[in-house]
Amino acid sequence: MATDRGLVTVTTPTSADGRVTVAASDGSAVTMTLPAAVDAAGTTSAAGTTVYPNAAAHTDLATQATVDGGARALVTLKNADAPTTQRFDLGLPEGASLVADGAGGYDIVTSAGGAGAVARGHIDAPWAKDANGKAVPTSYRLDGNTLVQTIETGPNTAYPVVADPHYTWGIISGTVYFNKSETKVLALGGTVVSWLPHPAAVVGGRTLAGVAGYAVATDQCIKFKVNPALAPLSPAAALSGSGVYGGSAGDGYCK
Repeated sequence: MATDRGLVTVTTPTSADGRVTVAASDGSAVTMTLPAAVDAAGTTSAAGTTVYPNAAAHTDLATQATVDGGARALVTLKNADAPTTQRFDLGLPEGASLVADGAGGYDIVTSAGGAGAVARGHIDAPWAKDANGKAVPTSYRLDGNTLVQTIETGPNTAYPVVADPHYTWGIISGTVYFNKSETKVLALGGTVVSWLPHPAAVVGGRTLAGVAGYAVATDQCIKFKVNPALAPLSPAAALSGSGVYGGSAGDGYCK
């Protein structure tokens, strides 16, 4: 499919033991396994959703491409006996890593070339709903490159419950991350990459050096929000905000 960042190819598996694949136009791809216990054959609807019935104990699985150039896996817990922890193994391109976005999801980042890492994909924060449309508490954690989703059902949960991991790849989000050594250079007023303004410049009401200094003091790293459409014309003008990240198991680039 065509997106505003280029062509993306989404492939969903014909059986539950296969991998969902989202590939960028440069050939790189992020893959994801399904939490299947048996190799259930999939049935694809006219709308493009592939369903794998009874792929795990008391659980149906489904996959579909999404209009934003990504893919989702739909996990349906059919009753209270269904497992509430689901594991999705991620296959990342060489050099890619995961960074927690602070909102329950993760950015998939690669080297920006020279300094920093740019987000080229994203895993949305998880959601889950019961049969009455009521939100069921759910969250992610990482076990290496395995995304582990926990769904907190209870005695008042109405079944079936549907949960929805969703990710994209190859669509640059505009967030650039720097590691601890690069953050220290910025805090001291130095330059780590040519497209950044001087560290004394004010962005979003704060100097870049000030934000970097706070990140150093709290053992974190600095990140920037960049408008990809403006960056080729005026990299400095494309910078729309800055913040800090780090301090969790998902922030492997902040080291």
